[in-house]
Amino acid sequence: MDFFTDCEVAPIFLAQSDTTAGFLCADFVKLNAIKGRLKSQNTLLTLDSFCKLKNLVRIPEKYKNRVRRSTKNTFIYSGKHALSREGSENTKLAIRVIKPHRLQETSHADFLRFFPFLYSSSANAHHQMFHLDFALQKADMVILDKRGLAESQPSKIYKISNFNLKCIR
Repeated sequence: MDFFTDCEVAPIFLAQSDTTAGFLCADFVKLNAIKGRLKSQNTLLTLDSFCKLKNLVRIPEKYKNRVRRSTKNTFIYSGKHALSREGSENTKLAIRVIKPHRLQETSHADFLRFFPFLYSSSANAHHQMFHLDFALQKADMVILDKRGLAESQPSKIYKISNFNLKCIR
């Protein structure tokens, strides 16, 4: 069974990322539903390598080094890409590459290596603070390492285009 063709059985993972505790899933609609968000709300993608990123979007030449050297940052790319949703006029894609350059981030990058990509969101209800009970109740599988599960500072988000780089969060 292909992981992405049968999204009804796509599990919700609860894991500590390099920034905060979060839900991960192959189906963004399922992820939005457990958080109580609109089904069509954009959700960011997490990847473990730049090779996978190159298959999804084209990084403007001007910002390639910044994207490659950044840590704990999410970039929103505009334009056509391989994952545009059916009937969607919004052609923006938020992607985070988790690089295993530090010992503490190695375990999350190692987990992501098993998947082409996973949609990711913080492990809390929409516009709510993190509660471990809520997160454990909604997750199908919990991925634990020595860091445990805790809320911390989320990643910075930048909107990137051919000419501009704008800080969103």
